[in-house]
Amino acid sequence: MKKWVNQLHLGECIEGLKKTKKEQVDLVFADPPYNIGFSYDVYEDKLESSEYLRWSEDWIGACHKALKPSGAMWIAIGDEYVAEIKIIAEKLGLHLRNWVIWYYTFGVHCTQKFGRSHTHLLYFVKDPDKIVFNDSEIRVPSARQLIYNDKRANSAGRIPDNTWILRPQAAPGSFAAGHDTWYFARVAGTFKERAGFHGCQMPEQLLGRIVRCCSSVDDVVLDPFAGSGSTLCVAKKLGRQWVGYDISPEYVQLAKARINSVNNGDALEGPEDPLKSTPAISKRASRAKREKNQEQAIITAFQKASDGFSVDRVIADPVLNASFIDECSVQSLSGRPVDWNLELLALRKTGDFAQLRSSKREQVSLTKMDLYEFASEIALRRMMDMGYSSLDHILCDPYAASRFDDFARSLAPGFKSFDYRWAALRIRKQAHTWRVSSEKYVSFKKKSKRFDLDDNKFKGIPKSPAVYLLKSGSSNSLPLYIGETFNLMDRASRTISAQTALNQFAPNTGEWYLEIYLQKDVDQLDRRGLQSYLIGRNQPRMNFMELAAT
Repeated sequence: MKKWVNQLHLGECIEGLKKTKKEQVDLVFADPPYNIGFSYDVYEDKLESSEYLRWSEDWIGACHKALKPSGAMWIAIGDEYVAEIKIIAEKLGLHLRNWVIWYYTFGVHCTQKFGRSHTHLLYFVKDPDKIVFNDSEIRVPSARQLIYNDKRANSAGRIPDNTWILRPQAAPGSFAAGHDTWYFARVAGTFKERAGFHGCQMPEQLLGRIVRCCSSVDDVVLDPFAGSGSTLCVAKKLGRQWVGYDISPEYVQLAKARINSVNNGDALEGPEDPLKSTPAISKRASRAKREKNQEQAIITAFQKASDGFSVDRVIADPVLNASFIDECSVQSLSGRPVDWNLELLALRKTGDFAQLRSSKREQVSLTKMDLYEFASEIALRRMMDMGYSSLDHILCDPYAASRFDDFARSLAPGFKSFDYRWAALRIRKQAHTWRVSSEKYVSFKKKSKRFDLDDNKFKGIPKSPAVYLLKSGSSNSLPLYIGETFNLMDRASRTISAQTALNQFAPNTGEWYLEIYLQKDVDQLDRRGLQSYLIGRNQPRMNFMELAAT
């Protein structure tokens, strides 16, 4: 067992748990794919309903067998399958103790239905007569304590309700402190605890309540879908043993680094009670002053590090950015490098600070950028599929930016990190212009040519400007990437040399070919318009989708 615990295992939890002894786990927290089409690293979250339910029964059954008689299992799940998951778990012998609603007050905006603002947390036990429920670890102040200051109130507080709200200050009339609801902060893209490489991350404080309540020190906590590693980090911080599984080599590598960075006894990230953590009105003036001081320190650090270049250049250039981060560190700013970079960008976007204007401009010829811009676009799509919310968040996080560089360099080696990052910024900045240029291609019916990317036919590819569709497999397959280039022969050559690297972005049969639209007498803007039109029509898996014409 010692070799199994305190490990994050690469592989399916179903197969992994088959190889271990039964009844070794005290607590399972599972946040499985919801089967709603979310794009994970190596898993497409869009199975047939019957297949998804069969798979759910398999993994829940494997976790059930791993649980001790006194063990508990928590399952986070969305609306679509919560009822089915409950029935499956009970069919396998688990007993439901609570159906908790984690309410986070705001959700994804919808145009034809109500926006979702909650997640279901199903709390099961294996044997209702043998449970671990450490109520003293999770009690909250009661209404008598908070509102009435009643001396008869239990000084230990109350057990929370089963409605857990994230931002009580957003609904003061409905969720007052006396309602004993659960308060937790959502892990947004700019939050300190954001891992960045995974789009579905649970707040540490929420996980902490579950781990404290349903396990004891040295108990074994299992996460069958480890993802960003949040459950395992929390378990380690709270002195539990931990075990995780994930099928993504990328996520396992990144989560291991995150787990290794925490220790037993470390504080959990995020406010334990956002209601209390919200500053009182009387303190807002001092807070505003601190924020003003932070702004000025960021501006001063930029002026010392920028050498006259723009904010975008300082963010994208590793050398200038390292100088900026050093200057921020010298001034003992609160936060981390990613926070300082994001704040610098935010200040620039207000347009209110003349000190952030540049005296130098960065000029890169389009013909030079043509050699690697496609690699930047594919790397950007790869990072966003991994859960990063925007190019800003990728470039502002030094670790994420390095990962982006590695992806781009694997497709077009031989260039500087700044080159790849600057090309990505250009793609984003020009996306709207290229989409507008696509309007003339609405009735486009021009014939294309096909070139197989093999040794026999490779030499027939012209050195002309073109728009092309990169495909793999049969001639009827959908494009994986749609590109534009000044020199199709050079682009095809680079594609051939990057075949191994392309495998990490999209599965293929080993048979790559180009379907091309030669455009000798057309300027690049018009080629970009055709590219945008074709991206919108085909929805390829490797393009930056802001380029897609609607």
